[in-house]
Amino acid sequence: MTKHKYFFGLLLFMTWMSCHESRPSFYTITGETMGTYYTLKVQYGDAARLKAGVDSLLHIFNQSLSTYIPESTISKINNSDSIYCYEKSWDPFFMPVFDKARHIYQITDGHFDPTIAPLVNYYGFGYEKKKPLEKNDTLLIQKLLQWTSFDRIVSIDTSEEICISKPYPEVALDFSAIAKGYGVDILADFIQSKGIRNYMIEIGGEIRTLGVNEKGSPWVIGINRPDDNSSLTDVEVPLKVSNKAVATSGNYRNSYESKGQKFAHIIHPKTGMSQETDILSVTVIADDCMTADALATAFMVMGLKKSLALVDNLKNIDAFFIFDLEGDGQFEYRSSENFSRYFFDNE
Repeated sequence: MTKHKYFFGLLLFMTWMSCHESRPSFYTITGETMGTYYTLKVQYGDAARLKAGVDSLLHIFNQSLSTYIPESTISKINNSDSIYCYEKSWDPFFMPVFDKARHIYQITDGHFDPTIAPLVNYYGFGYEKKKPLEKNDTLLIQKLLQWTSFDRIVSIDTSEEICISKPYPEVALDFSAIAKGYGVDILADFIQSKGIRNYMIEIGGEIRTLGVNEKGSPWVIGINRPDDNSSLTDVEVPLKVSNKAVATSGNYRNSYESKGQKFAHIIHPKTGMSQETDILSVTVIADDCMTADALATAFMVMGLKKSLALVDNLKNIDAFFIFDLEGDGQFEYRSSENFSRYFFDNE
């Protein structure tokens, strides 16, 4: 493990820096999706047509995985009593994210668990609109925990259908901690199918890059300080990241205080408790954004010691942790062994 005196944070602010002259035909494309915004920086000749294709693809993607759309695949599974089946040709997106979530669930010993949806809704961070809690109802939390276990959801793959079976009607899935990353990967595949080899894709802070930026240099991603008072443009340290995906998670922004008690959106699937972990934020770099997105959330739940033990045993995964063990506002830093190669040197 190595220590670095750098400031990182949850929300990613993209900057593109280089000393080379600009290249033509780079466009910035923006839009809305998944309750947030997307930004594409691409080298391509027809930005309008590309945006139309991107928006159409994201619309279909949301019909699979958005819990805010009643007719989506995930909503139909959540609203079923025990089993829901759909034709494979109707939805190519659900099973890849389901299988990846299962893999992350297994390697993190259940610290990443999409069946946490009822607890997320209970705390007011999910797709069911609720008022902020005034205090924890421990009896209700224990009841909700009875419905939380990804092991008990079974996928059945036939020649034409996918069926998802669950043990209780109350069991529900929430892929919000992995879906944006998967959306980035889907866009990457789509963009590369157009012959584009230089791009940056970002959805709600989850990022994937390929090739070089408009000035012929590696893509540079800035990550802001994990502080309630920092702005989204408060970039402390740039990362040089090309041909990789980046995701950051933290609990210092998405939280609320009610009657002196603070509730954070990081919820432990084994205890059911909303918690502020010993990690302020974690940045994960991986080959694909779906993996980076899910692991960033899992590491927040696992805490520093377990996360550090796991990350160095994972192939092609690097992570950087910011924490404050003393609680005095002074940041401390740890990273996986090879993370230092991503620090940007602007000399």
